[in-house]
Amino acid sequence: MNRSQLIQVLSEKTEKDKNEIKSIIDELQELIIEEIKAGNRICLTGFGSFKPRLQTSRPARNPRNGNTVLLTPRTIIHFKCAPYLLERMNDKK
Repeated sequence: MNRSQLIQVLSEKTEKDKNEIKSIIDELQELIIEEIKAGNRICLTGFGSFKPRLQTSRPARNPRNGNTVLLTPRTIIHFKCAPYLLERMNDKK
């Protein structure tokens, strides 16, 4: 499911205008980005949590020419599923 399909389904289920749903999704996305940039963890109970993690510098290989390069440290986003979501995915409830 892509973004436009998600907006369509939510619009139908909630009987809200597509533009309203789109603006809610946009605001949620911006809020998550701002909080993670600030170094905060976001927990959505029953769904999962987003947490920024520092990935240290490490050697990597260029697949085109085989040269080894050193990747710079960067912040990545780690997502961890909530136990409830995993149970639902595996039909245990």
